[in-house]
Amino acid sequence: MKYDIDFKIKVIAYYRQGHSSGATGEKFGLDNKMVSKWVQQYQHSGIDAIKPKTNKTKYSSDFKYKVIAVMLAEGLSQSETALRFNISSPALISHWHKAYRLHGMSGLTSKYKGSHPMTSPITDKPDKEKTLAELKRENAYLRAENAYLKKLDALLREREHAATKQGSSKD
Repeated sequence: MKYDIDFKIKVIAYYRQGHSSGATGEKFGLDNKMVSKWVQQYQHSGIDAIKPKTNKTKYSSDFKYKVIAVMLAEGLSQSETALRFNISSPALISHWHKAYRLHGMSGLTSKYKGSHPMTSPITDKPDKEKTLAELKRENAYLRAENAYLKKLDALLREREHAATKQGSSKD
């Protein structure tokens, strides 16, 4: 659930009046860990740290590496590291660290998400210049396209036939 800035400020103000994170959480219907996180973010980086993010922040692979390096070199927890670098989710750092351990720097590069545009395997090269693999891909593509067009044609004929059949029964 996303909380607006005014609500977060009320929670932090109540906490700063001397209430514990547990009592503050209970008053506002929050987990005490959430209260502690907001208070720490506010104390460390001010009001900008608790503002809701309007869009998903994209981090460079160099930045991700720097975050992991500082965390390991200084023995910081994920929460402390997130606080230092103003990263909203400590779990994100865990994800980066795991990706780095498994794949090195390439694990830290952003992967394209979403659907990829469908491209035809048919190239502009003359058939004599195509490899056997390219010819096989093109052949499979053309067979699938042919089967699709045959089915489409059959469906259209069936609809036409049904329409003429209904039209003749109305007389």
